[in-house]
Amino acid sequence: MYPKNSSHGTTLAEVLLSLAISSIIMYAILLLLTGTFFHKQFYYDVFNELQKSSRIISTIESRIVNAGLGIPGGENVEDIFRFPTGTSVLSGWKDALEILTSKDISVNLQNIGGELVARGERMRVLSTLNAASEIRIVPASAEWGPHETRTVNIRKHQNKYVSYSIVSNKLSSWIMMPSFGRPVIIRNFIAPPASNSGSIQLQNPLSVSMDWHGIDMFHSFRISYFYVLNETLCISDSDKSDNELQNQPVVDDVLSACFELNKTARTLKCWFLIRSYSPTVKPGIPIEWPEWATVQQLNKPVSSNKLKVVSHSWRLPNI
Repeated sequence: MYPKNSSHGTTLAEVLLSLAISSIIMYAILLLLTGTFFHKQFYYDVFNELQKSSRIISTIESRIVNAGLGIPGGENVEDIFRFPTGTSVLSGWKDALEILTSKDISVNLQNIGGELVARGERMRVLSTLNAASEIRIVPASAEWGPHETRTVNIRKHQNKYVSYSIVSNKLSSWIMMPSFGRPVIIRNFIAPPASNSGSIQLQNPLSVSMDWHGIDMFHSFRISYFYVLNETLCISDSDKSDNELQNQPVVDDVLSACFELNKTARTLKCWFLIRSYSPTVKPGIPIEWPEWATVQQLNKPVSSNKLKVVSHSWRLPNI
């Protein structure tokens, strides 16, 4: 007898069934990978926006907290920083913090709701820096005559190298004088590295005599301009070795900025319009953006841009 023939091949129904199962599995894997990608991208965009917001606020706050510190109130800043020759290093300045137009023209205060307010697209700030915290100026009580120059002893850590760049007729030739009540002119600074002592030569900028009771800290001044240029938040600082303003890009994707100084309440409010990549943000101007503020010319229409507002406010105790 001969054995019967048996078929071990795959039927069409089995092939179709395996293809269907494989397709379902591949579709599930694809959905999982796609969901993972979009979730990762979403949280990356959220983190990126939070990081930009933090950088904007922290950069400005470091200049705002010491705005006007050591500068007497009730006087024009231009007159406070005037040399005996009559030249001022801050020509055109009225206050230590001023709101500017797009052409860097100071905005006058307006009465809005019974409060003196200035609004604009740019801002400039005169703040105080602790230039050399390890330096102490030895107190020396005396009457300081008009435009008189005096040499004062200083103390510092031995073998510590300390230098201070003095640029004639620039802001770096002024320091804060707490015990004198106003900034003074610095003419010379000597601090030998091998010694724990040195000297500093100071000049009374006033045309009248003043009682001087000595000073204990060594502070200098810094000018900062805040503005948006080419969709980037920029800051121009004067705290460079050459004492000149230099443009510093800080945060990109910042489309516009506006500032509000309330002299009555002594507060500063800032708003920044940044580009958003979050899928939850709708195109157009957010309602948080002030109605009085303008939006700089964008590469694309506002209606097609996803935008978000970053805002913050500060108290100004020295203004």
